[in-house]
Amino acid sequence: MKKLLVLMVFVGTTAIAQVKGNGNIETRGFPATNLTDLEIGLYADILIDPSKPEGFRITTDSNLFDLIDTEVVDGTLKLDQDEWIQASKRMKIVIGGPNIKRVQQGTNAMVRIINLDTKTFNAVALNGTILISGKTDILGVGAENGWVDAGQTKAKEVFLNIWGHGKAVIDPIDLLDAKLSKEASLELIGQPKRIKGNIKNALSNANSVTNGTIRYISFKIKNNSNNRNNFYVIGPKPDGRNFSYGFPMMPGKVRKEKWTTGTKVYKVNPLGLKKLLVTIKATDEDTIVELF
Repeated sequence: MKKLLVLMVFVGTTAIAQVKGNGNIETRGFPATNLTDLEIGLYADILIDPSKPEGFRITTDSNLFDLIDTEVVDGTLKLDQDEWIQASKRMKIVIGGPNIKRVQQGTNAMVRIINLDTKTFNAVALNGTILISGKTDILGVGAENGWVDAGQTKAKEVFLNIWGHGKAVIDPIDLLDAKLSKEASLELIGQPKRIKGNIKNALSNANSVTNGTIRYISFKIKNNSNNRNNFYVIGPKPDGRNFSYGFPMMPGKVRKEKWTTGTKVYKVNPLGLKKLLVTIKATDEDTIVELF
């Protein structure tokens, strides 16, 4: 029975083992026929240029290419990893496609979109950052905990939806139609002719996170419950952006952290629902913060 238990632990451990890059960096090209939608679940520096022909190239370790999903299905490219991988150097991806109409960022990395020139375009930042430059008639911007910076994009109409702690920088000319959570942050480069929705609170939030009061502090957190729990953390950066990620902790465990003041820690239940536990304060520096 003891041998069986050891075997089960070994199998479970190897099943989730991380594949590390071999240090042999290569660049490979891939086709992307009729690419219209891009969903990013792969941690990498990504440049998207709609003025370039369809296709993309990836620069990373040679042993990781077979573990990256590169197939375009029904116009959608879901850039993700088939197994848990760690590149020896930051992965770089360059994508071309004149028909790209939607980009969704799901990691904490940055996506840059240049030379945008289209009738409609949609950018969704669940996490991380999307930086856009160019022009479009209609720009759709969505954000959960990420940041969409379209301050260098001329758009006649902007339809904005922030349902979490996300932030947007936009420059609408004719219309801004906004649906914003109370935690949303918004920066307007210019003043549109018409505004639908209440943006006052979001503008105030943007000012509050860039006033220099936010700083990083070192401390420890403790799962002082009797259960293993999953947690989600989101906090402001001094430049106005957010960071966020999830992590598990065993009962009684303590871990070191360096987060900003104002960072919030949530408990995540099996259904994915979040409950706020603590908000980090300046007085927590060099202490142990109990989560329960």
